[in-house]
Amino acid sequence: MSRSAAGNTLAAALAVAISVVAAAPDDARARAIAVWWGQRAPHRVPADGAPGIRDARGHVVVPRAFRRIVAGSTVADRLLMELCENDRIVAMTAYGARHTRGGHQYAGKTLVAGLDDIEGLLALRPDLLLINNYGDPGRVARMREAGIEVFDLGEMRGLSTLLSNIEQVGALVGDPERAAAFSRSLRARLERVAAPLTATARRRGLYVSVYGNRLFGGTAGTNFHDVLTYGGLTDIAASNGYRDWPAYSAEALLALDPAVILTKPGMAERLCRFPGIERLQACGATGQIVEIESALLDDPGPAMLDAAEAVYEAVY
Repeated sequence: MSRSAAGNTLAAALAVAISVVAAAPDDARARAIAVWWGQRAPHRVPADGAPGIRDARGHVVVPRAFRRIVAGSTVADRLLMELCENDRIVAMTAYGARHTRGGHQYAGKTLVAGLDDIEGLLALRPDLLLINNYGDPGRVARMREAGIEVFDLGEMRGLSTLLSNIEQVGALVGDPERAAAFSRSLRARLERVAAPLTATARRRGLYVSVYGNRLFGGTAGTNFHDVLTYGGLTDIAASNGYRDWPAYSAEALLALDPAVILTKPGMAERLCRFPGIERLQACGATGQIVEIESALLDDPGPAMLDAAEAVYEAVY
């Protein structure tokens, strides 16, 4: 069976399962979704088969009718906006409100500057907090002891983790069908960005920025690779075996010699004046350096679509 056919079969089965409990109380619907999740992703549920969703750190959450949800990351912000009723979202991130293009969607919400203020979070009386790879397990334990259900969505590495996060959040808020539809739409829209290009028409590019006196990239295993690829470029760092967020020497960057460099605002001049890489093709008459606003380029969530579109428009 093809992946598409399997997905359609799964969606149909889920629709039937959910319709059976559509008129039931919210918690009954949540339990039905938890059972569905166990059938959908048995490797992410407890070994005893009890309904529940295992987060990135192994904590198991049983879906219920969460009514006071807090987003603790920009990815959680956007996914809640897409998948959850607005009146169930109590708070979102202050960073997201300041830097995302959809800042108006934060209107009327409490804005969380960080997760270190446990008392401030408790004052919001949340029943679910969504985080991404938060590094202080002690604070998370304190929040759980205080009655807050905390779900860690894990590392943010671009589309590979985002699609899993969409599925998880959809199950947690009780609408896996909407989550599945959003995933399909996002992937399809990403694939359409550079669809007019043939493989030979794609230019060779990579992401790199200057920090102090060092050059850092982002390639396979990160959102930068997704933005490059869906934006119509061949990520030559990935093609040459680089992964994650490599530090480049001037010699390594010259060996890759990209025709296009993707970077952040203000970096073009600094890159082309960096000692040893003045001869890069991207810095010459036949090359190009594309600067994308930092908040958009750094975003490992659905904003990758906007970033890919910006790259394609700038290059082609």
